[in-house]
Amino acid sequence: MNSMKILLLLFMFTCTLAQAQIFKDISIPTRVTDAAKKNLLADVYGSDSTTPKPVILIQTPYNKGLYRLALGTLGGQSGAGIPYDTTKFNYVMVDWRGFYANKDADITPYNRGLDGYDIVEWIATQPWCNGKVGTWGGSALGQIQFQTAAQKPPHLVCAAPFIKDFKTKYEDYYYGGDYRKEHVQSLVKLGFITEQTVLAHPTNDKVWTVAENQTDNADQIAVPLLMCSGWFDHFPSDVLRAFDDVTKKSDPNVRDKHKLLYGPWQHSAIGVSKQGVLDFPDAEDLPTDMGMKFFGFYLRGEKINWEGMPAVQYYQMGENKWKTTNDWKSVGTHTGVLYFREGNKLSLEEPPINIKEVPPDTLIADSKTPVPTIGGSRFNVLDKTIASGPQEVQSLLARKDVLAYSTDPLVNEISITGSSRVKVRFVCNQKDADISVRLCDVYPDGRWIILTQGIQRLRFRRSFTSELLVNQNVSDSATIELNDLGITFLQGHKVGLILSGSNYPMFDVNLNNGGKMYEAGDSLTAQTLISSSYGMPSVFEFATDRIVSGIEQETQMDNPGMTVTPNPAADQITIHCNQLKGNGILSITTMMGKQVLSQPFNDQMSQITVPTQQLPSGVYLIKLQTNATTITKAFQILR
Repeated sequence: MNSMKILLLLFMFTCTLAQAQIFKDISIPTRVTDAAKKNLLADVYGSDSTTPKPVILIQTPYNKGLYRLALGTLGGQSGAGIPYDTTKFNYVMVDWRGFYANKDADITPYNRGLDGYDIVEWIATQPWCNGKVGTWGGSALGQIQFQTAAQKPPHLVCAAPFIKDFKTKYEDYYYGGDYRKEHVQSLVKLGFITEQTVLAHPTNDKVWTVAENQTDNADQIAVPLLMCSGWFDHFPSDVLRAFDDVTKKSDPNVRDKHKLLYGPWQHSAIGVSKQGVLDFPDAEDLPTDMGMKFFGFYLRGEKINWEGMPAVQYYQMGENKWKTTNDWKSVGTHTGVLYFREGNKLSLEEPPINIKEVPPDTLIADSKTPVPTIGGSRFNVLDKTIASGPQEVQSLLARKDVLAYSTDPLVNEISITGSSRVKVRFVCNQKDADISVRLCDVYPDGRWIILTQGIQRLRFRRSFTSELLVNQNVSDSATIELNDLGITFLQGHKVGLILSGSNYPMFDVNLNNGGKMYEAGDSLTAQTLISSSYGMPSVFEFATDRIVSGIEQETQMDNPGMTVTPNPAADQITIHCNQLKGNGILSITTMMGKQVLSQPFNDQMSQITVPTQQLPSGVYLIKLQTNATTITKAFQILR
């Protein structure tokens, strides 16, 4: 029973009331013809059985019987508790076919959405239902909501699938081509999949393509959705993509009715203020509160301005503020770049031209002593001692098989609003290796707090559908993708990256021998050289909502002492400045830091005309620099 209570806290949403609730056993008929498997056992909760009310349906693989305990004793332990109010709603809890009370009704394979359809339509005929049904739940409980909604039961009015994408795909089990070892083994323990099935398909082959196509049901959704996830969840980018899909592909009548709530939460702690070592008190209980408004509007017709709310509410960590948008993709429309520099630095400035090449940094990977997983989006449901989410990881910096890069303390904030990635230029002495990246917020007191992580198996650096072993000791490149984030690195903080050749047990350890994966074999030590030289630097690239972030201390953006005309410009610009004393350098760079012009100037030049006809449209940064002062201004070329 103890282990099942842990499962309940991790995957089910408990109620927010403390008093015991009355339930009644019911049996729900389905379309299945086998009499022994036709009916599904369920519980109905309500304050009385005579008043028709809208019904909130929860379909669970985690034992409906635990709600009999949870509704009375576990309230308040999850910030995403069921919007539970039996004066307004009745509730039905059903075990999935093949699980717990309905274990003997198992049919494999079977489309669980068909059960969902039958359950919704049966509920609608009962005297305690007014004909309106909504669904609720997260993770697996969210997945079955997508499956149910895709069947379009006539009496399903709305659905609230949390912390789940509707697609089943290769990336759910492999990240950057690397086996999500801990995650998949947890799914195995829960009875959702076999490890042999996953490991039999280590490339993105036809099996995964078919699975993804069969579950890509955004165009089958015809009811309003309330979706919710968190920056520290397992698949934050996938949930964001799923929401974008339903707003573009679902029934035209509901495309503008879907809502998304995105907070600073982990998978097992949606709506809870405490996340790892961080605390977000203004992010507590919001999923439940929003769920109550959602069901009140659609199931009860309550007079609230639900449809007038922005489509997306998201939490910008660092600033610790809730923000809104109608399209997440419209937020992080700029691209920021931090360059790997000599001395394990990250800088907005591209490495300069050097006569002598900067020596690369050496990343060692020995599978016998893998670098451990600390925090991050871990998924190990049966071990409650594991610390997940934002955790302190500076202990990793003492290891000789870890490379840590960081900016100087920031004078101006750097904001990430969307995806990010590390693009490395490397040389490896083995046919295969892994490069793991952990993105951290480095606090002024020296703490490195992990925000997200990613990994890339180098044999999959070009494609996940086929392998391409590394050409040993030859320069190459790879990209390590990270999940979407909403984070602002504050003044005095640093942006930190930790690179390693493993991240275990979150991801499988590479034997580095280039042989067949996930089988016993000889282990080799890999040495991967990471470049930070001019012309082929490694970079951290990120989506941001700001044109320029983190400029050096002496820089003043859009300084009133400098003007640029015209702005926007086409074939030339004229720079007006009379405040700088002495000689200096005028430079123009792209917003990604690439220098496109550099020339000397002196304080006798009150204005400088610069031809720009060779520059493509875009935003550029002018910098006037002397030994004493630097001023900058952004301008745009538009044709």
